[in-house]
Amino acid sequence: MSEELRRGIPKGRIVGKVEYTEEEKKQHDEDFEKILKKAGVLKEDESIKDMKHID
Repeated sequence: MSEELRRGIPKGRIVGKVEYTEEEKKQHDEDFEKILKKAGVLKEDESIKDMKHID
């Protein structure tokens, strides 16, 4: 058994936090929606807002 396996898998540590403004969040959603439409995941008349409300 290797030394890494004996010690175990290291745990991740949070080193900082990023907060986005509402405008930045909106822009991220728009950019992501364009990517999904280009990839064919969303149709042209669909929105990621519709996906967020599915529970």
